[in-house]
Amino acid sequence: MEVVIGILVGVVLGAVGLSMGASRGRKAGAEEAKREIESSLRALVEAVRRGKIPADVSSGTPEAALTRALREGWAPREAEREAALREAVGRVSAFLDKSVREPLTGFGDAADAEELRERIGRALGAMEDLEFFMREAEGATQGTDLVPLAQKVSKEFVSDQGLGVRLLLTDPTVRASVNPAALMDALYLVLHNAGRFGRNQTVDLTVAKEDGTAKITVRDHGSGFSEEAFSRAFDPFYSTSDDGLGLGLPHARKVIEGMGGKIELRNVPDGGAEVEISFPA
Repeated sequence: MEVVIGILVGVVLGAVGLSMGASRGRKAGAEEAKREIESSLRALVEAVRRGKIPADVSSGTPEAALTRALREGWAPREAEREAALREAVGRVSAFLDKSVREPLTGFGDAADAEELRERIGRALGAMEDLEFFMREAEGATQGTDLVPLAQKVSKEFVSDQGLGVRLLLTDPTVRASVNPAALMDALYLVLHNAGRFGRNQTVDLTVAKEDGTAKITVRDHGSGFSEEAFSRAFDPFYSTSDDGLGLGLPHARKVIEGMGGKIELRNVPDGGAEVEISFPA
């Protein structure tokens, strides 16, 4: 909405300021008129920000045009923001209940030291997960062969999750300028997402070089993205899983784009979803 306001103010100030300046015939008059109108419109914007849209604005004036735009656009956008905030708070709260509070409070008097250690470990692990998503990627980009990087992440994922990864290599070496550790984290998140929504089937991981571009493609064999999931997959805290935080793909996107790469989603015609990560080779 701020962008819309900026455009409206710029257009209105440009048209009205020039018109009044021409009628006065003096540059100083145009500048003064521009400052007066700008002050009036900005005061109107601030009033709207505080939830007060004036009802007594004369029709046919710049203020009327801006007020109408604000009436039509501000409230829905604010409602969207509030809904997104409620969703985010709800997801974090549910995550803390299930992954932190429940392990630390859900044991009886008969719990032994081993059980207590295991529960504390789960709670600490959950807090580390939250901290991971908040942490900025460290380290500079460097020329890296993506093939051994993908092989290493695949082995870690298979060992951790117990799901198979079918690694497909079209070239023995595929190089790109990346932050290796950060890319491995991002790729692991994409694989985890594919495993969760791919009906626990083997995930396909392809590393290829095409037309001067290094590509890593992750494909699952689930039901693919729904229309809503496709449009909101990169929204923080959006998830179709009740116990998911909804931060995996948004974090991966932030990391990959921070290295100058791209991440794209698509549904595969014969079933499943595909996530493509690409960098200039």
